[in-house]
Amino acid sequence: MHYLPELYYLNHPGEFPFRYAFTVTARTVARWCTHFEARLIMPFRELPDGWERRGELPEDIEERDRFVADLVDWLFDNSACEELFYLMLDDEPLPKQNGSDEYKVAKFDHHDNTCCWVLNLSEEEFAQLQSSWVEHNLPDDLFYPEDLCVCEVRPPTTWLGKLLNLLFGYQCSVYATPKQRETLKRVEREEERA
Repeated sequence: MHYLPELYYLNHPGEFPFRYAFTVTARTVARWCTHFEARLIMPFRELPDGWERRGELPEDIEERDRFVADLVDWLFDNSACEELFYLMLDDEPLPKQNGSDEYKVAKFDHHDNTCCWVLNLSEEEFAQLQSSWVEHNLPDDLFYPEDLCVCEVRPPTTWLGKLLNLLFGYQCSVYATPKQRETLKRVEREEERA
């Protein structure tokens, strides 16, 4: 099953410990993986060993855990933009292809920016990941099942949007994660009371 990041948390980088949450998530998902691929997309300096690393993860669980933590540190420490890098972890060699040019989602699939981050886990693996987040004082809803992302059509609120709606039937589409929807509804209720 595919799980998407809860952008409610990730869109507040100063308030939310993104690097810590990313590291905990990568280290936990790595338990079920054997291969990795990492690439800097926007490095802030030249590196003697290049901008890419790939291969098999260590078999020993403790060694794998340290390796993934070091790999994540390497990505963050060498990226000019904190959320812009490539990291894949999977139980198959990477990159995954489906016998054609069609791409298959890795268990841990951060292929460029955090808004495009996907986890491809079983329900049992996801439940274990949620327990790991809670153990590390992180919210258990950092990701959610992809089918819970909803596109809501809302009436336009700006003068331009209202004009476009009048002339062409323009509607505003808002993609909202579960936590974002909850926040939007709370704000709407507060505005109605005011």
